[in-house]
Amino acid sequence: MKQFFAVVLAVLVSFAATADEDQVEYRQEVMSAIGGTMGAIGKILKQEVDRPNDLAPLAAALAELAETAQSVFPEGSEGGDALPEIWEDSEDFAERLAALKDATSAFRDVASSGDMGQIGPAVGNVGQTCRGCHNRYRE
Repeated sequence: MKQFFAVVLAVLVSFAATADEDQVEYRQEVMSAIGGTMGAIGKILKQEVDRPNDLAPLAAALAELAETAQSVFPEGSEGGDALPEIWEDSEDFAERLAALKDATSAFRDVASSGDMGQIGPAVGNVGQTCRGCHNRYRE
């Protein structure tokens, strides 16, 4: 009987570790999607690719991803490149995620307007928001 409980406990611990690993991997995929989308936007703005019509849909996708990012750092999902300070100073981190959401929403609105004079500063604000968080909370 003792062996049975030891096996059950080992399975439960293994399942919990896998669930945490899955959560970390999911978070990394979402954050990589944000980075990839920013990279594609950068190529358009630097005129490395001639895809100006893709700017508005990419900006919309970025805003959606920033919305998703609001919930991919739950308690108990520590790991990956995320520093423990995320969970130790969760209020500041939540404010930074909210700032990302606001910056990407503003960029989406500007990109959909087609006002090229406003697009550069708006995407620059998104980049600064990303950098500020990475500098503090990413390994």
